[in-house]
Amino acid sequence: MSGTGLRRAAALVLAGMLGVGWIAMSAHASSSVDEAVALRRDLFVKIEALHDRRHDARQAIHQRIRFTRARIANAPGAGGVGDQRRYRQFRRRQLHLIDLLRKEERLIVNQIAARVDALRTRREGLAQWLDTYGVFETCPVQGPISVADNFGIIREMPGTPRHVHMGDDISAPTGTPIVAPFDGTAVATNSELGGPSVKVYGTDGYVYNAHLSAYGQLGQVTAGTIVGYVGETGNATAPHDHFEWHPGNGGAVDPYVYLTAACG
Repeated sequence: MSGTGLRRAAALVLAGMLGVGWIAMSAHASSSVDEAVALRRDLFVKIEALHDRRHDARQAIHQRIRFTRARIANAPGAGGVGDQRRYRQFRRRQLHLIDLLRKEERLIVNQIAARVDALRTRREGLAQWLDTYGVFETCPVQGPISVADNFGIIREMPGTPRHVHMGDDISAPTGTPIVAPFDGTAVATNSELGGPSVKVYGTDGYVYNAHLSAYGQLGQVTAGTIVGYVGETGNATAPHDHFEWHPGNGGAVDPYVYLTAACG
């Protein structure tokens, strides 16, 4: 299945998980995504290190083999004169050593090959996991940011009724670009609570960005197109992007795991 197919499949599944089960799953994914992203990155480093170790080990073994062969060639009796019995004993010992060295080399190579295969398998699994959760092709706020995992908390602010927070707040300086996280259509909205806002509708659902200081490009957009800029309009006490994710154009679900995967 392609990356797009995996993302669509994940979105359809997540669209039905709006109850306690989804919250538990999202919390578990959120707690492990940082480790998964870091591990995927480290796997490349480990594989390279294993290849370097194999190269160094083989170089050392071949150097020992060359040294042994040189000793055989210079051994007493090697030229057809001298102590032939001693030469034959010496040669048997040295050939035995060469055989042991070659077995050692094969063992090292096989062990490293097995570890590389295991790491590649883990890397492929992590790549699939990240692709499944990679609904957003790019981080929706471009620049230095801080993502608050505050979906579902109860908001009590002056001037607004008590309500459930249906997104995650992405803190960034005023004027920081907000971009479309996937291809779709950007539509401007406005409300007393969210101030100037923009929704981006894609194949798998839509995202909602609130508290904009200004709009960017509207209409048809591609992933990475600037659709607005961070502000603190509406009912906000500091510049940030109130970000919501609505898979299947349904209710909002916690976007934190997807933001972590996209924003690193």
